[in-house]
Amino acid sequence: MPAGLKRAGALRWRKQRNSAMDASHLIYMANQIARNLAAQGEEAAIAATAQHIRDFWDPRMKATIYAHDRSGLDPIARSAIARLAAG
Repeated sequence: MPAGLKRAGALRWRKQRNSAMDASHLIYMANQIARNLAAQGEEAAIAATAQHIRDFWDPRMKATIYAHDRSGLDPIARSAIARLAAG
């Protein structure tokens, strides 16, 4: 494979990987999780959202969303993130 194609593939991979760390994308993802679990009732949805993020998100993703402004989060997602950030 020509070196230029290898480099292009590596750059594309790095861009995709870095996009997962973008705070606005993480907020979108947290809101999706919370909305999907909202039918369980508020407290159960907060607990399930927090558990999902705890279990499946990379530590860098969690650190990014903890450090970011949380005003874009839906109430369930905001509560779940606050619960996780508090430890």
